[in-house]
Amino acid sequence: MKKLLLSLVTVILITTSVFADEIKFTASAPNVVELGEQFRLTYSLNSKGKNIQIPELDGFRVLMGPSTSSSMSTQIINGKVTSSSSYSYTYVLLAEEEGKFEIKPAAITVDGEKKTSNSLTIEVVKVDKTRQDTGSKQSQNSASSQKITEDNLFVKVKLDRNNVYMGEHVVATIKVYTRLTIAGFGDSKFPSFDGFLSQEVPTPGQISLERENINGTIYNTGIIRKLILFPQHTGEITIDPFELEVIIRQRQANKRSGFFDDFFDNYQDIRVPRKSKPIKIKVKDFPSNKPASFDGAVGNFTLSTTIDKDSVKANDAITMRVKVEGNGNLKLIKPLEFNFPADFEVYDPKTSQNLKSSEAGMSGSTTFEYLIIPRHAGEYEIPSVDFSFFDPKAKIFRTRSTKKFTVKVAKGDGDNSGTIISSFTKEKVKFLGKDIRYIKTNDFTPQLKGEVFFGTTNFYLAYIIPFFLFVLAFVFNRKRIKENADTAKLKNKRANRVAMKRLKMASASLKAKQKDQFYDEILKAIWGYTSDKLNLPLENLNKENISEILLSKGVELELKDEFLSILDTCEFARYSPSAGSSEMDELYQTSMDTITKLEKNIK
Repeated sequence: MKKLLLSLVTVILITTSVFADEIKFTASAPNVVELGEQFRLTYSLNSKGKNIQIPELDGFRVLMGPSTSSSMSTQIINGKVTSSSSYSYTYVLLAEEEGKFEIKPAAITVDGEKKTSNSLTIEVVKVDKTRQDTGSKQSQNSASSQKITEDNLFVKVKLDRNNVYMGEHVVATIKVYTRLTIAGFGDSKFPSFDGFLSQEVPTPGQISLERENINGTIYNTGIIRKLILFPQHTGEITIDPFELEVIIRQRQANKRSGFFDDFFDNYQDIRVPRKSKPIKIKVKDFPSNKPASFDGAVGNFTLSTTIDKDSVKANDAITMRVKVEGNGNLKLIKPLEFNFPADFEVYDPKTSQNLKSSEAGMSGSTTFEYLIIPRHAGEYEIPSVDFSFFDPKAKIFRTRSTKKFTVKVAKGDGDNSGTIISSFTKEKVKFLGKDIRYIKTNDFTPQLKGEVFFGTTNFYLAYIIPFFLFVLAFVFNRKRIKENADTAKLKNKRANRVAMKRLKMASASLKAKQKDQFYDEILKAIWGYTSDKLNLPLENLNKENISEILLSKGVELELKDEFLSILDTCEFARYSPSAGSSEMDELYQTSMDTITKLEKNIK
């Protein structure tokens, strides 16, 4: 009976977990297609439905569909049962007209309730006949490889605007554009963004390519990195080029045609360096009618002020909070300056921020917390303070004011002074309420020394010992200055210590399951150690010449191969699906062993 009840409860929990999930009905399709191209329109549902109804598909013809498929999965983690299911309805469409078309939401019935999907916008581009003929010839000739040019592979730093006010945010998107097959990415060099405060926008760890229309040509594009930039000075600011090594996979031409050539294709990976063009941004100054309370805040904000209590005893603490909330350069807003009463002891404000970066800019709040201690009884007033900011959309200054607070301070314990004397400093106020500091009244009898210190052995030692200590310190300091002047020797001496510190940071990222940071720290440790140990700049080191350099320093061939293997593993893992913790542990241990062996081999 107990087993039966337990089984029923388990079934009910699983069923409840399935139906408790929010019903999601979503549509997906390419953003851009060519005229006459066939593509798929897919509707996904996380629960079983029926009677799907798709809208009118103007500009498209339905060739096939709906093709349905489903999948279910159940997981038990720490005794918690979770179950999920998914259903998909796929249509094959043909693009018949050029232009932009909106596919309105579809509808489906789930448990008697009607659910609607999201809408889509699909752009249909007319095919360039010249490129189409060229592409068809290349596809017919299976032995030839497509030529890699700037037209079919390039990188770009894209800005949402090029003319802004100082402190107004700009969204910078670093993208790769390709009409070829990408197998991976190699070395990269990001712009320094000098003149900007930069804040990274979270993007997926694995780069996914999407179709995009560029001047009538469809490219597969992928976002490498996205940032929000806040210009810090006026004038024209130049963003340096972005450099990226792209690994292109191409079919290799066969000189001989064998029996198995029709069944197996030979491919080769080609490393192609690409460099974007520098971009200029014009940064305008603020209008001349700046209010006195303006301190560089740009955006759209609200201001709120609270105080935890307005009636206290003397020497009791009061907390006042000022919260600036909205969208703008919240990270750069400074604490407000209040004119507190002279009898208030005020500590430096504590700043806390809750910020989120997205394509819309930096949003959230910055809170300043003031700790106030009134020292004497009385009734005090904390006056209002103005906070001004520049609204770039309206192109005007706006001012918000804090609340005015009245604080009643009662006489505290041990406070014998009811009079407020505000002209004294904090040091002078310490003994208010005490008339006289009494003189010590106990008997005191001076004692005479039996011998004179001058001319004794201790007298001369008091001069000689400090002199010798000074000489030793001088010699040691000269030696230290000489060693520090030899930068190469200093870097060589500290190389192992700096590398181990990097590996400790990698170990912390490993424990926190931060995959990208882990591999970045491993790469920095390996490359940094090699640069410091060999006294070579990082920009002069690459995987092509490192083999010759290590072998010339007497490093064994096997140790050199281990070093290159670590670099390949890290670079591949950054753009591959998540690796397991065991592989990351093994890579961490291998990196430590490799650096230790290099320390013994390179002198």
